Amino acid sequence: MILNSLNQVRSIVINTVVGTEKAIIFLGKIFVVDKAYNSLNEAIAGCKRDLDLGMAVLIAPETTQFSVWVAIPNEMILQSDVIV
Repeated sequence: MILNSLNQVRSIVINTVVGTEKAIIFLGKIFVVDKAYNSLNEAIAGCKRDLDLGMAVLIAPETTQFSVWVAIPNEMILQSDVIV
């Protein structure tokens, strides 16, 4: 799914088995940023493999790039805090 803006989501910080990460909540799922690309077409091509594997993926525009966010399972989250 392609978002118009990250204003459509709720930002949080989570502690996972790999450390502290910025995350977002969208449609009840928690996503962490995976990669950033210079164009929307590059972002779509870059996340095709994840989509083919059945992963939930979001693409969101940022100032000069498009970020790809992937959903992570709740079992990987140790703690979360809402960013105000």
